[in-house]
Amino acid sequence: MKRVLFVALGLAMLSLGCQHTVDEVCEDLGECTEVDANDCLTDGQRLQSTAESRGCDDAFEEYIDCVAGAVCSFRQVCQVERFALESCAGSFPQ
Repeated sequence: MKRVLFVALGLAMLSLGCQHTVDEVCEDLGECTEVDANDCLTDGQRLQSTAESRGCDDAFEEYIDCVAGAVCSFRQVCQVERFALESCAGSFPQ
């Protein structure tokens, strides 16, 4: 469950351009008690790679943006964005 949080945050940060990056999101999530920054980076990068390979860039960016804005409450706040990303890219890393 903790890993899922890190992946979500990591993904938010990996977006290109003016978007958030996985690194940035994981750094911010490191302030949350239930998030491990290293797991966040690993899972976030894996999720971003999977999303890109399956043509789910937009869903990934929307999820990452949501996580970046919600920070520690992203699990509750970003459920719709997570579902959309999982529908396109598959399950998040465990």
